[in-house]
Amino acid sequence: MTTVEVTKSPNKYVTVTKTSTISTVSKPLEGVLEVRDPGVAGPPNTLTIGTVVSGAAPAVSITGIAPTQTLNFVLPVGGNYTHNQITSSATWTITHNLGFFPAVSVVDSGGNHVIGDVNYVSVNILTVSFNASFGGKAYLS
Repeated sequence: MTTVEVTKSPNKYVTVTKTSTISTVSKPLEGVLEVRDPGVAGPPNTLTIGTVVSGAAPAVSITGIAPTQTLNFVLPVGGNYTHNQITSSATWTITHNLGFFPAVSVVDSGGNHVIGDVNYVSVNILTVSFNASFGGKAYLS
């Protein structure tokens, strides 16, 4: 069995002595980490879920005092919507109610990808304008 003895001398040095096959290391006290007994562990933490709301950026906060604390979440707004434009039109008005400005991908009734000018009227309504009238689907996400 090996025994390690650590002593702190008054001249600002820490000495580590390993007995059994005697070796001694002496270092200046500056930069030496002092290890102490951590004591008895406290009770386990009890976490509960508090508020969960939507917002522009994800966030988590913790409230309360250990061991009883609450996690509160802000989740980014998400979702998708498919708009079916049955009547041919050069301007599609889409009410999606997603609560954010989604990316828009348009496919005509023949399955061809079509590029249009997207105008965000609000976080729930947008228009897509094209050079010609046609029907199809708009995929929003």
